Amino acid sequence: MVETRLSARLVNNADLLDALPGSKIKSNSASDGAATNASYRLIDMPAESAVKVRNILAQHRERGIERARRQRTVLAIQGGTDLNFATRPGNAGPEVVDPNRKDAKSLGLRLNATLAVTDSGLPLGVLRVGFDSTKTRPPDAHARRNTRKLLDGFVDIAKAAREVSDGTRVIAVCDLEADSCEMFDAQRRHPQIDLLARAGHDCELGEHGPNLFALIGSGAPDGLIDVEVEDLAARPSRRERLASCELRFRRVAMPTTKSAADADPAAVSVVHVVETAPPRSENPVQWHFLTNLDVRSAQDAAEVIGFYLQRRQIENFFRVLKSGCRAEFLLFRTADRLQRAVAINAVIAWRIVVMALLGREAPDCAPELAFADHELDFLQGYAAEHGLPEPDRLSAAVQLVAHLGGFRDRKHDSDSGYQVMWHGQTNLGNAAMGHQIGFKAGRRQILQKGSGAGAMQELP
Repeated sequence: MVETRLSARLVNNADLLDALPGSKIKSNSASDGAATNASYRLIDMPAESAVKVRNILAQHRERGIERARRQRTVLAIQGGTDLNFATRPGNAGPEVVDPNRKDAKSLGLRLNATLAVTDSGLPLGVLRVGFDSTKTRPPDAHARRNTRKLLDGFVDIAKAAREVSDGTRVIAVCDLEADSCEMFDAQRRHPQIDLLARAGHDCELGEHGPNLFALIGSGAPDGLIDVEVEDLAARPSRRERLASCELRFRRVAMPTTKSAADADPAAVSVVHVVETAPPRSENPVQWHFLTNLDVRSAQDAAEVIGFYLQRRQIENFFRVLKSGCRAEFLLFRTADRLQRAVAINAVIAWRIVVMALLGREAPDCAPELAFADHELDFLQGYAAEHGLPEPDRLSAAVQLVAHLGGFRDRKHDSDSGYQVMWHGQTNLGNAAMGHQIGFKAGRRQILQKGSGAGAMQELP
């Protein structure tokens, strides 16, 4: 009974926050004093209570796995970001998230998450949200902690993969921190999932042989490929462009490390891509990828690169979580409370990201897939008022939300982005609530003016 009550309170809390992303729960006019107090009691539960991050995400994770069962390939993307709470020095719990900086010591939380997406980049759900501790920092703690969190995330992905049908291929996609023998040894222990990581270390492949980068970079290219690079490297100064690149691939034996001395060398495919004609004053884009997938052709190698490029979706997710849901402006003063609030907002951030992408990926779906009835009622009237297409399809409904966020679809405008969508979602939440209140008020007036069956006949 207690767990049922807490689950209902959690769902109601998320619904109220979802209507107005980035706002306090009491900003929602549907949140009365009881709902507000219930929300704060949920966040303020003792640390040993059932209200833990994994339980908050449990239902969302289960639905994400259900969506994954309908896919042939699912990418489980691991990533991390720092949440900075430096503006609230009175907080008890957040730790120094950037200890190497000499000019400032920022307090916050280190967030790591796993986002499941399709091979075309459509987010299926947030599989995991975790938080790192930074209090103990021996000399090699940073590297060990990163490896540990990736291994923990990998094991969690393997657990999710066991719940997905055998007909679905699950690939864990990681960044530079995962190019270690420990990670590929973990993949061999969990063969139900594959592993793809970007290589950051030019490791020695043998006592007298060439290093990894020299080996893969030599010889004629195995093919050519055009790669979008605007978001992948998280470098705002890099020009947005379609880079023409050479493609190479090879199978190698990845050597063991001291921390995995008992493991046999892992046979991995290495894929190398390098830009042939970068813009003036910029270094060429160059990436090395490691994977247990068997890469036998340029087409296989291009598919691997395409999988990795979908890492941008977790960066989009983090951006919406921080800027749209304003996760760094949460006012709770302990780490436990902040973590719970971040987990709730993670589901809201996923919904904003998936709503924007669904309008492009599945334009002909029913709008009820992403919108409540009262939201569609308002959008119907909004479209008529502004001479816009009515929301009879998902893409039309999403475009109306973008219009609410300021997007006007002019000739030279690019597609509506996530910032437009979270502004539009906030405006939709406010407007739809007003529309719903006005509709209910109109019904009451009709009932008060009429009497009996005659009054009921006047109702719409």
